Amino acid sequence: MPRAPWSVRRHRTTRRWPWLLLVAALAAASGAHAAGDCREVRGAPPAAGAARFDKGILWKIESPGAVPSYLFGTIHISDRRVTLLPCPVKQHFDGAASYTMEVIASGAGLVSMTEAMFFNDDRSLDQVLDRELYAQTVEVLRDQGISAEGIRKMKPWAVIVTLSMPTPNSSGLFLDLALQIQAVLQDKPTYGLESLDEQIAVFDDLSLDHQVSLLRETIRNHRGLATQLEELTLAYLDRDLARISAIESRNRPADDRAYRVLMERLLDRRNRVMAERMVPRLKEGNAFIAVGALHLPGEAGLLELLSQAGYKLSPVY
Repeated sequence: MPRAPWSVRRHRTTRRWPWLLLVAALAAASGAHAAGDCREVRGAPPAAGAARFDKGILWKIESPGAVPSYLFGTIHISDRRVTLLPCPVKQHFDGAASYTMEVIASGAGLVSMTEAMFFNDDRSLDQVLDRELYAQTVEVLRDQGISAEGIRKMKPWAVIVTLSMPTPNSSGLFLDLALQIQAVLQDKPTYGLESLDEQIAVFDDLSLDHQVSLLRETIRNHRGLATQLEELTLAYLDRDLARISAIESRNRPADDRAYRVLMERLLDRRNRVMAERMVPRLKEGNAFIAVGALHLPGEAGLLELLSQAGYKLSPVY
């Protein structure tokens, strides 16, 4: 996939770009979506049934004594097909008393993320990769407009994230950030389910061997990532959680052990934490909670975890 929004040409620029990103996003937010602007949808909501968590990206969460809340699965891109919210989603977002997301974006947090992406010791990428893989990595990132000098101190996981993130469109508003900004503009209390340090640790605490193995797979398959992203986007627009999971599984790397370690850290472990940290918001009621759609389905997904905890879930969209 095209480069991440935090891709940089030189390490010394990393302290400046997050502030520019937030300023640009805030400036764009005022005109990005007019009041009441939403995407009309047709047809009934997904039906509850035996495969009740396979379809639907907006779910109503009910528990005794609390006003219902809503859980929305997002996709972390800025594609207009996605950022223009379906009307049922916008209705519940606008009417919510609070907004909760995976992690609250801030200038200071983005600086911390960027700094974590680089070695701060004597190591460098050309030292931890073999000569062939390093040359391939330099070539791929050069196509993204990043020089060899700019990547020399990057950690392998940082290269993976850089190559795996889509390029923002002209608005620069990724769906999750757009929702955060709209929540601020609507004066909603805004909460994060995780700290940025916790999100960084998902990748930064991977062993170097696993990072290198996963990077090798990313470089080998990078030309197909744009096609995969489009597949995921279409499955998302169809609200098909089972298809999203299947696409992710189908494109798993050959190093099964590294993949399982990553997915345990990236999804399963975080799902358990996020489900627990949602509880105060669900008790308050009328909360709108947004997380990546891949966190929703599966035996270890948030929908199953919340159901097991006694909440009633029903698909809205």
